[in-house]
Amino acid sequence: MTRLLWLSPEPSDPEESFPALKGRRPAPEPVSFSDATVDLVSRRLADVILVDGRSQPDSAAAVIRKLVNETEASFLGVLSPHNLSSFDWSCGLSDFVTASCTADELEVRLARLINPAVPEGADVIRRGEIVINKERFEVRLSGDVIDLTFKEFELLQYLASRPGKVCSRTTLLQEVWGYDFFGGTRTVDVHVRRLRAKLGHQASAIETVRNVGYRFSG
Repeated sequence: MTRLLWLSPEPSDPEESFPALKGRRPAPEPVSFSDATVDLVSRRLADVILVDGRSQPDSAAAVIRKLVNETEASFLGVLSPHNLSSFDWSCGLSDFVTASCTADELEVRLARLINPAVPEGADVIRRGEIVINKERFEVRLSGDVIDLTFKEFELLQYLASRPGKVCSRTTLLQEVWGYDFFGGTRTVDVHVRRLRAKLGHQASAIETVRNVGYRFSG
């Protein structure tokens, strides 16, 4: 259960003041800006601190700035649309909602603060159900690792890193097998056929471009 703390200019009932809470009662009671000391906020062990900045945005920014480095909680501001352009965004606010937000939007914002998405590095290519980790030389299909040879892996990651681009067989031979490879273009066709077999229901992600080569459409 996400633990919430409500900070506002004056003590007020959070659910009455902000209907989007809709039964999500911040506990144990709201705290005014003037009472929001580091010690008091630390004792509340909140996951997310809701800061009501609708009427006093400058005071809201000031209290966030005072507390942001003293707690591991995220700060979610409740702001009025007309104050957005002048709000002090450098105060340390994690995210915000406007006064008219719905309960569903609030749920999404809270969920993102509690479980932030971890950005994937440059070594990861995600194409639908296919995830290619270049650093680990690993390919997952719908979460399951599929067993590829080194050249199958290189071929797949080369195509997947250029979605929609037509790659000729000659280009694939040069880029995947290298200029010193003396085999014919049939080598590419054989590896594509094997790749498709291993990709199962995602086989169609590798499209044949007649008389030219292949492209990744996933």
